[in-house]
Amino acid sequence: MSGYSEDDIRAAAEAREWVIKQISDKQEEVERYRTILSIIDDLLKQGSFKAAASIGFSAAGRGATAQLQETHQAATSQPAPALKSTDNRDIRPLKRAKDDFWLANAEVLPNSVVLIPAPGVSLNVNTPPFKSFFLNRILDGMKNKDAAQSIKEPDTLNYNVEDENGIIKRIVINNYREKDRLQEIFNTSSWVFTRMLEKS
Repeated sequence: MSGYSEDDIRAAAEAREWVIKQISDKQEEVERYRTILSIIDDLLKQGSFKAAASIGFSAAGRGATAQLQETHQAATSQPAPALKSTDNRDIRPLKRAKDDFWLANAEVLPNSVVLIPAPGVSLNVNTPPFKSFFLNRILDGMKNKDAAQSIKEPDTLNYNVEDENGIIKRIVINNYREKDRLQEIFNTSSWVFTRMLEKS
């Protein structure tokens, strides 16, 4: 007869389920990173840069980092305000990786996030890779995944870009639902805004 009690067996079964879930979550996270990396490589191939796979690992890392960090200087650099909460809304500044230049604010509500360019930051909707990457690949990708999971239309991710003469005033993203998705929106929007400033 086994020396384990029913409580031991029950605890082991619960632990097994937890481990399986952790493995699944990590696999999904790795897959998201691979997708983003593939998209970035496609963008590099379409531009004037070599894909990371075509050059040495170290050189690729340095080149990709340099492209993400180099930006067009705005007329006036303004310090971003500290993260704060207003009612049930959190305001998070989005910054450039190189020097913490204030790119935009992300106003986070329980089921939506609003991206608002910082004062002095002019971003045109037609500047790459805003539409090709951020809208078509990231946000539409999340929306299509919702549809594939049979999530009903009112609850699927949706977004609206408000602009004035092509200049982005704010981007409203509804039904992000997951914390991982929200973080992906923060990361990719900061990268995209940095690239847009380089091209403006």
